[in-house]
Amino acid sequence: MSGGVANVTVENVRIWESRRGVRIKTAAGRGGFIHNISYRNITFDNVRAGIVIKVDYNEHADDGYDRSAFPDITGISFNKIHGRGVRVPVRAHGSDIIPIKGISFQDMSVGISYKKKHIFQCSYVEGRVIGTVFPKPCENLDIYDEQGQLVKRAVTLNSTEVDYDI
Repeated sequence: MSGGVANVTVENVRIWESRRGVRIKTAAGRGGFIHNISYRNITFDNVRAGIVIKVDYNEHADDGYDRSAFPDITGISFNKIHGRGVRVPVRAHGSDIIPIKGISFQDMSVGISYKKKHIFQCSYVEGRVIGTVFPKPCENLDIYDEQGQLVKRAVTLNSTEVDYDI
């Protein structure tokens, strides 16, 4: 991604037998913005990584890119995300210079197929979980109930992963 992408809705999609479900990838040197992207009614079936947002894809056409151009990632929402046979439901990795801001998860239930300790992965992510989300989300997300009332404030913005046995 270079330049800017905003106000995009992806809905009513089934993804099966895939390495990645939905993915946003960018890096330093790309610049621009990724704003107000909504994913709704997405179903995963036997997908290795369901939701992936990463900011360290350092692929550039040549060495002439602006190393100080950092993308702004704000307002990514996931609602009605379901599935089965997913190894890693969420892998959202921002960085100290490119944080992921305003991410939200609502009505999510993704059955996992891989018994690994770190399933829902986040780093340098700020946002919220609304209502029921499975598996357990990262601690660096605010928790809200179905009525939109704050239940628990996030622990930290940077590097946390949920550690639990399955």
